[in-house]
Amino acid sequence: MLLTSPLVACMLEAAEAWHLRVQCETLHALGAAGAHVVEIGGGIAAFTEPLFGRKLNHVTGLALGGPVDEDALERLETAYAARGLGVEIDLCPHAHPTVMGLLGRRGYTVNAFSNTYARTPSGVADRATPGIEVLQGEAARALFVDASVAGFSVQAQQRPRELLVALARIARAREDTALFVARVDGRVAGSAGLAVMDTPHGRIGQLHIASTLPAFRGRGVQAALLQARLAAARDAGCALVFTGARPANTSARNVERAGFGLAFTKVTFARPCVA
Repeated sequence: MLLTSPLVACMLEAAEAWHLRVQCETLHALGAAGAHVVEIGGGIAAFTEPLFGRKLNHVTGLALGGPVDEDALERLETAYAARGLGVEIDLCPHAHPTVMGLLGRRGYTVNAFSNTYARTPSGVADRATPGIEVLQGEAARALFVDASVAGFSVQAQQRPRELLVALARIARAREDTALFVARVDGRVAGSAGLAVMDTPHGRIGQLHIASTLPAFRGRGVQAALLQARLAAARDAGCALVFTGARPANTSARNVERAGFGLAFTKVTFARPCVA
């Protein structure tokens, strides 16, 4: 069982912040000139196109290094408002306790929760899933963008197609990300990514951008992609592997079945855009 000490929480949050930073830097390299990050209170604030919503326009890792400067937070709010966006902060429960009062005074309210799951990849066995072929390397890269967009295009909470394409292109362009595509009877069934990040606390893997095409849901596609990524993280020397999921959704159930434990639950604090 993984016990989430403050050190482990800082490891995971530092990796999450690094992931968001690289997403923005990669998007910038792909031609989005306005994509950038701002460091604040030990965390990262991402700025991209307003069309991309909170996915690529939010704050993570805030207040893990100590108290947050209120003037810096006010400047951040002004910068988001200039893009017509409110502020959304995914706050770890190990953040400095003073930040709660600061957010309350500035009119933030809770609008969501998200779980961070983690496990060590040691002991993961190489195991194929009957009937499901998992491609890696160049074979996966060639199919990844179309597979990812198709998998995410039919969801209860619809996202703009431009965002789905951007996320898939970012994952494909990142040097630290391995791509995986699952096929059933020769047909693309799902896709996923594994980012392997070297942090001050060691090498950590993040599972992200996993989706299944509607026709293949409920057939073990994500379980096969999880198994393949855990084996890849083990071979890459990761000390920990983590991922995020909303409470009680399908992704949460899949990772719990794959041996992940709940590390902590983050609270999303939101403040609407103030013109």
